[in-house]
Amino acid sequence: MIISTSQLSELLGLSERHIYNLEKSGILFKEDKNSWDAAKNIQSYTIYKIELEGENSDIGKVRLRKELAEAKLKELSYKERTRQLIPIEKIAKELEDIAIVISNKLYSLPNIIKRKYKIPQKVIDELNVQIENILLELKDPDIYNKQALEIEENIKKEKNNA
Repeated sequence: MIISTSQLSELLGLSERHIYNLEKSGILFKEDKNSWDAAKNIQSYTIYKIELEGENSDIGKVRLRKELAEAKLKELSYKERTRQLIPIEKIAKELEDIAIVISNKLYSLPNIIKRKYKIPQKVIDELNVQIENILLELKDPDIYNKQALEIEENIKKEKNNA
């Protein structure tokens, strides 16, 4: 995500001047004038802070964890303000509304076809059975649980690779 200098300074909790000083030191990297890659620079700044605190300092490690947590919270807050982060409840409601609309349209489909083309009742009954099977399959929570597990597994792989 490309952000401005002021947005990066807000995410890292630093002044804009300090951002430019870190850039001159080779710690942060600009994409273009007043354009910064948020993820890349947060990661670079975190590595810089880890090295600065030292590996043997317990207080440094605690401070580092706190700063990392605060940076993540600031990033989430920023994404929420810029409407890049959508609450799960809103997504669930939207999906529920979509499912209701699709379900209603599918249930009305056999009657529309029957009126329009004078299809025998046997074909309409089979169409209703197939629609019912499709809707039952879509309602099956195992499908969504499997997808959620796959996503979780991919996230773990990405963390291990980073």
